[in-house]
Amino acid sequence: MTATTLDRAVHTPLTAKALLFGAKSRTAEDLLVEAIRQHDASRTALRQVRRLSRSAAGLVDREVAAATDGLLDLNLGEVLLAAWQKHSKLTEAAQRTLADSDTEEIVSLAAHSIKSTYAPSVDLIVNGALIHSFRFVLGIVVEVDALDAVVQGGTLVTIRGGDCVITATLTLAGVRLVGARRTVDLDGAVRLPEPRPLLTSPVAA
Repeated sequence: MTATTLDRAVHTPLTAKALLFGAKSRTAEDLLVEAIRQHDASRTALRQVRRLSRSAAGLVDREVAAATDGLLDLNLGEVLLAAWQKHSKLTEAAQRTLADSDTEEIVSLAAHSIKSTYAPSVDLIVNGALIHSFRFVLGIVVEVDALDAVVQGGTLVTIRGGDCVITATLTLAGVRLVGARRTVDLDGAVRLPEPRPLLTSPVAA
């Protein structure tokens, strides 16, 4: 894995796909096919089901990669926001500011880590019969430096922080296909076009 700093001027959402494959001239799908073939992942997964010819395995590799390509559109900024929405300091500030929308609190969060695991699957179906389910595991670890969060009217309004380090790994049936480690600017990765509610239901006065 390599550590690089992503372009802070880029305002497009930071996805798992972009983190894992970066700004390559080839498509993420092509790179994923290459990773699957390099580790012989489809043949390994299907070994107990039936023997595949080289051409059939290649077709399976391509179809599995095409399906997985869309699964990697996970917005990593949303992963961070979802975790912060459950942070006790932020929900407590949300409760205090809910009654008065003009009240604003700046909540300082110490350095912390956020871990998320996603386990999508891709089904191989031939003539209406399920032949095999390819089970992927996408692991995300975010190491966040200290940051300030602005809470107003029960919502998260702004995140003010520096850099964070995001590590992502994609495996198929226990075989590591690709991994990456990037240093990311929080202000660029996390977008709040509108306030994000921090409370699932109003707190009684």
